Amino acid sequence: MSGSLPRRLAGVVGALLIVLVVVGCGGSQASTLVTYQRDWPDGFHEELSVLDDGKVTMRHGDTLERLTLTADQVRTLRDALAAGLPMGDQGDSLVRTVILGNGTSHSPLKVEPGSSVEMLEILMTTHSLGGIQAEGVSPPPERSMEH
Repeated sequence: MSGSLPRRLAGVVGALLIVLVVVGCGGSQASTLVTYQRDWPDGFHEELSVLDDGKVTMRHGDTLERLTLTADQVRTLRDALAAGLPMGDQGDSLVRTVILGNGTSHSPLKVEPGSSVEMLEILMTTHSLGGIQAEGVSPPPERSMEH
């Protein structure tokens, strides 16, 4: 009997560890807050997706980058999106598209000071939002806005 208690205790501890691993790995899925796309006249495509937990995935052509926004940055972006999107002109050479979390797509858009489009543009080009560098940032790719 004396060897039985330590074995049971080890079994219980092992089972708890397995439960913790399963719960930790299978945590809740964050949903997409917004996707921002830029399509250049030369066919170059860039895309940025922001999840509601602050995780950001950026694709500049074949280059993939990941970074994380703070809760305050996500809140600021969410508030700016709720204020509306400034529509652009079909003749714009750089086509900007915003796809909201509910799947609604808006294009073409223009960059206006203080708008969510400006915030997304700054995030894509400088990897910062509200003057604060996002976590996990690598240097931005070389691409001129002149295209």
